[in-house]
Amino acid sequence: MGSDTNSLDRHTTEYTENLLQCMQDRLGALTALRQLADSQADAATGGDVNVTLGILARKQTLLDQLSVIQQRLQPFFDDDPEARVWTSPERREACRQHAYEGSRLLQEIMQLEKTALDEMAGRREAVAAQLQDGKDSILAHTAYTADSMLCESALDIGDL
Repeated sequence: MGSDTNSLDRHTTEYTENLLQCMQDRLGALTALRQLADSQADAATGGDVNVTLGILARKQTLLDQLSVIQQRLQPFFDDDPEARVWTSPERREACRQHAYEGSRLLQEIMQLEKTALDEMAGRREAVAAQLQDGKDSILAHTAYTADSMLCESALDIGDL
């Protein structure tokens, strides 16, 4: 996972290699999270609750992993990117590209999450409407049946 960044000299290539490793780890976790977000969207559309719950459990593991990576990245936030020492321009570009790709994936994931939540909310509202329709039907049927029974059991007391 890399060494403790706080103990590294900020002006060494070991420091920037640690940054690059963190960015690669972040990109890997975000890629896996993106795939799960796709699966979750499919499960939400299909209404498969068991699949959705399994996906949520796997997503939680990845979110925990991302939290650890974010902590590892914390020391780099205050850096002047221009002052970092890289072994080559290609390594610097790779790190920049990982950061860009990670940000892009994060935006996609957030959009997929919003879409999945909207889909699940729509399904919940549809089920609530069906339940209300069912309740209204039962009440109407009960009232009709009760009215019908009262009519049939009424005694004509005019002949008494």
